[in-house]
Order: sequence, then C-alpha cells, then structure tokens
Amino acid sequence: MNRPRWINFWFFSLALAVPTLAADWPQYRGPNHDGSSPENLRTNWAQSPPRVVWRKTVSPAWSSITVSGGRAFTQGNRRIQGTAREVCIALDANTGAELWATPLDQAFYPDAGTGSTDGPRSTPTVDGDRVYVFTSYLKLFCLNVATGAVLWSRDFIAEFPGTEVIDWQNAASPLLVGDLLYLNSNVSGRSLSAVRKSDGTTAWSGESDTMTHATPAFANLAGTPQVVFLTSRGLLGVTPESGDLLWRHVFEPSTTSTAATPVIANDHVYASCAYGRGAWTAQIFRTNTALAVRSTNYASGSSYQNHWATPVHHHGFLYSVVERSFRSLACFDLEGRTNRWITSTVGSGNPGYASLIKVGNHLLVLTEPGELVLLEPNPAAYTEVARFQALNGTSWNHPAFSRGRIYARSDTEMVVLDVALPVQPLPSLHLTASLMPDIGRLRMRVSALDASPLTANEAPRIELQLSPPPGPSGLNWQSAPVEFQAQGNALEAEIPVPAASTYLRIAERTQP
Repeated sequence: MNRPRWINFWFFSLALAVPTLAADWPQYRGPNHDGSSPENLRTNWAQSPPRVVWRKTVSPAWSSITVSGGRAFTQGNRRIQGTAREVCIALDANTGAELWATPLDQAFYPDAGTGSTDGPRSTPTVDGDRVYVFTSYLKLFCLNVATGAVLWSRDFIAEFPGTEVIDWQNAASPLLVGDLLYLNSNVSGRSLSAVRKSDGTTAWSGESDTMTHATPAFANLAGTPQVVFLTSRGLLGVTPESGDLLWRHVFEPSTTSTAATPVIANDHVYASCAYGRGAWTAQIFRTNTALAVRSTNYASGSSYQNHWATPVHHHGFLYSVVERSFRSLACFDLEGRTNRWITSTVGSGNPGYASLIKVGNHLLVLTEPGELVLLEPNPAAYTEVARFQALNGTSWNHPAFSRGRIYARSDTEMVVLDVALPVQPLPSLHLTASLMPDIGRLRMRVSALDASPLTANEAPRIELQLSPPPGPSGLNWQSAPVEFQAQGNALEAEIPVPAASTYLRIAERTQP
C-alpha cells in the first residue's frame, strides 16, 4: 500500500474478551423512558445462578436506582444530627462503596406511611456530571456527580406560597429530555413546568393540574414529540419546548395513589391506578391541524388496576402487576382492551407489590419478597424462564439494568448481580490506512487476519489510538473520538489527516 512517509502504523493483535458496550440506566424507567434496556442477558440461572457483585445495607427508601458513569444513585432516609433527612446517595457501581450522601430535605411521612422503613419515593436522574433529585416536599436539586455538592436548587413551596404537598408526598422523578427537566410542581395555575438543567430557571410553566405520584413520560405520538403527564384530571400531552397543550383525555384517577407512569405504545396511551379504579386507554391521532383523542376505553376493576408498578410494553401487549384479590401479574391486550392471562403465582409465590422491567426480549420481575423472576413476554400464557432469590426485606422498588448487571433494592438492602452474556474474543486484527488528499481525510480499515467478517457488533469494541513520536518514556497513546462502521466484511472510519509523524494503532476498549 502506498502511504505517506509521515504516518507510522501500529498493528495490534486483539484477543482479550471484555464486556460489550452497553447502556447506562440514567433515569427512572431507563435510557428510553419505557422501562426497557437494549441489552440482552444470560438466562441459564438454574445451571449458573446470577453472580453477586456486591450486596450491602442501604438507608430505607422506596426510591429506585439509576446507573451512569460507573456510579449508582438512589435515595434514603437517614438521621443526621438527630433529625430524619432525605439523602441522595452515590455508590461505586463496581464495589458498592459509598462515594457521598447529600442531605436534601426533611424525611417526614405522616400519611399512614410504612414506619421505620419509610423513605423518599422518587429516583435521581443522572446526566453527565450532574444528578437531579425531586424530593418529597417539592424541592428540586442539581448535584455534582463526583462530590454531591449542590450546584443549584429550587424550593417550589417557598417560591410559590400556597403550593401544597399531596398526601403520601411526591413520588415522581424528574424527566430529563435534552436540556430540560419536566415535572409537576403542583404550583397553582402553573403546575406543569420545564426547568433548564443548566441553572434551574423555568423555561415554561402552565396548566392547573394537581399532581399525582406518577412520573411524566416522553414519547412520539402521531408523529409528534411530546411530554405526557398523568394528573388528577387525567392524561394530557404538551409540546416539550413550549408547554403548549396538544391533547387532553379527561378522567378521574384515584385521589389516594396514582403512581404508575403513563405507558405509550403504538400511538396509544395507557394509564392506571389503584383503589377500586382501573385502567384508561386512549389513541392519539392527527387531524388536519392538531392532535386529538379517539378510541378511548376504560377497564374497571381490580384486575386492571396498577398500584405502583408501571407496566412494560412488548409487541402490543402490556405486562403489569394488578391488584385483584391477590396481587397478580397480567398480560393486557392493547387492541382487545382486556387481559389475555392473569396469574397470582410468579416465581415461587405471590408477587405482592412487584415491579418489572424489560431486558432485551425478556421480562424481569422483582417480587415483593425479593425474588427475581425472568419471563418470556408471551401473550398466550405465563412463561417462566428462571428465578433467583435476590433480596431480603420488602421490595417495592423498581429494578434497573446496566452493562450486564441487575441493580435491585428493597427498603433496606441493595444487591448488584452479574448476568452478562459471555463475549467471544475478537480475532487478530489488521489496520490499514489511505490518504484522501482532496478532502484532507485519512480512511482507516480494520480487517481480521483470518478473513472472518467483522460486523456492527464488533465495531463498538474497537477504538483508534494515536501517539506523537516517542519521547523519553516512549509512545503516549490517546484514544481518538471515532466510531468504526461496518463496510463489507471489514470496519472503516475516517479522521482528519493527523499531524506529521503521528503513530496509529487499534485497541480493544477496556471500559464498556
């Protein structure tokens, strides 16, 4: 190959197996706002049980867990200088070591709470070097990821006199999309709001909907991006940038607890609550000038009411924990508006106030007694794949999944379980490069020495590294911000022409 003399090539054989690139779980209900992870997981738990990475006692709370940048975040109820306080807690995701714990608000739950195990209900939201937390008493905090230091905060009760906290306090988590945080602050006449993540200032606020315990959802309905809120007046969708009302579906959910997030699937919006109510479904469609609601349906009764756990959608069916006479797992048909099946036995017993998420093409249920149950999402019948007793205590907290690991907690204990699929070693690889002088670019091609094909699955595992000429301590390799793309049986990428005498090599990423 003809190549410029000023480019030195480093050919590197790769044979180590490392975890595949995977997704963080940075918000309540995951990276896609829908309770799902794009990853897959190992399912042979009977032969090879999930490996406990770490387990530890945590402060009481009903908060879930978020995972980002090698850290796990949750909330807890701690006594600090003799006073019960809500705290945001950061843990090392690999060891469980506590990195910091920042006190945020009073920990006071007077409405027939759960006693000594009661605590904050909402879940931190993580974005880059910041963590956002919405407390039980309507305080919004932005914290530094590394230190827990408060960067900015809002106290909606103090800012807007007359703002009230609903019974059982706030349980909704802040929804982050782009540069804005979306929440219902319960401020009279301007309860729905978008707050700038950079400094906490209000981008817009409006409507007069009393808040529920449900976290808002982001979705694309009828071709229109929007934020969907479940309030005391029912469902509504608003424009993310301005808060303009796009549509509204009026009904009266429970005034005691409406906590399940709205579920969006195939232009349908589903909402449910407990205490003798049921489930509402509406289809959103576009007219010539606006969005509208049609095909509304109400399924009443305990077989259709979700108490706290939000259902998960898969191929036109919702899998959810319903009240019934004994709490059960059900498969709800969005088209038929009825349950295809319902079972009061999940794993080794009754699920209680269970919760569930979707990992790849499997459902992962965390039962109230702390058992993890892996299921196939089968609309024909309950189909169990595996089970594992994971936790002590009472598990009403939603699990999370990130980088091949399950993160689960109860009111007092947290565990991290490795269920990653084994990764096949990469073949020995060869790097070639060609100059494109007319556009000032360098094209690189990575191929396997044994001529085996390289696909998009291998691309995220390979990084390009550059070094200037060697100094006293040798070459100084630095990762280059480039992504390889599959081209035929090889991988290719382009970069601007490097400086003179630059050395290049490829390496397998050491961090997922």
